[in-house]
Amino acid sequence: MGKEQMASVSKTLAQKMLEFALGQKSVSFGELSTEEGDKLLRSTLEEVNLRELRGFKPLKDLLIIHPGSFMYGGAPVHTLEVEFLDLDPNVSLHTESDEEKPQVNLDTYVLPLSRVRRAAIFKRHESDEETRDYQTAVSWGRSAYHHRGNGKILALRRPNNHTRADENLVIVEFKYEKIPLEARYVIKEITTHSLPLEKFREHFGSSYERMAVELISELQTAYERTSNELKSQLDRISGKALKLGRLSNALEYIRG
Repeated sequence: MGKEQMASVSKTLAQKMLEFALGQKSVSFGELSTEEGDKLLRSTLEEVNLRELRGFKPLKDLLIIHPGSFMYGGAPVHTLEVEFLDLDPNVSLHTESDEEKPQVNLDTYVLPLSRVRRAAIFKRHESDEETRDYQTAVSWGRSAYHHRGNGKILALRRPNNHTRADENLVIVEFKYEKIPLEARYVIKEITTHSLPLEKFREHFGSSYERMAVELISELQTAYERTSNELKSQLDRISGKALKLGRLSNALEYIRG
C-alpha cells in the first residue's frame, strides 16, 4: 500500500479516542450542542466547593495595577500602556442584583475566571483627535497616550453560605481615565451584576465558546494554586510535628 493510500485510510474510533486520551487531539467547545455545552459548564461549576479554593481577593484589589516601574531597554513604558491603575477615592459602585443574591461591594471577595478585557480610547496631545484603534495610536508616535477606557471581567463571588460556583457567577465592569499630567489612571465607576448560568450563553454571545474554555482553565489554575498552598502548609505542619516529636522523646520528667 502506497503512502497516499495509507494516508487516506480512515482512522478507527478506537484510534481517535486514543489520540484524545493522549492529548494529541482536542475538542472544540463550539462543536458541542447547546445542551451538551450548557450541561458541561453546569456540572463543572456544581462540583466546585468555593470554601476549598484559595486566591480570592477583595474586589477593590482585583482591578488595580501596581506593578512598579517597568523599563524596557532603558526606555519608559510606552504611553499607550496602563502601568498604574487605582481606585478613585470617590469611585461609584452600582450593583444590579435581585433580592435572592447578596449585594457585591468593594470588600466582597472574588476570584477571577477570565482575563480582564479593556477597550481603550487613545488621544493625541494638543489636539482633539481620539481613536479606539491601537495601530492608529501607534502611528501617532509619542504624541499619543492612553486617555480612558473600560474593562470587564467574569468572576466568582465567595458566598457566606454553602452555595456552589454555578450560583455565584458575577460580571464586573469598570470605567477608568487618566489623571492629568500624571502617568496614572483611576477607576471612576464599577458596575457588578449576578450572572445566572442559564444566561451565560446569551450574555457572551459570539464570545461564549472562548469564555467557557477560559472559565474552565481559570478554575484549573485556582485548584492548582490551592493544591500548592496546601502542600506547603502540610510540609510546615509535618515539620513542626517531627520537631516536637523529637523534643518530646528527648525529654523526661520525674514521676512522683
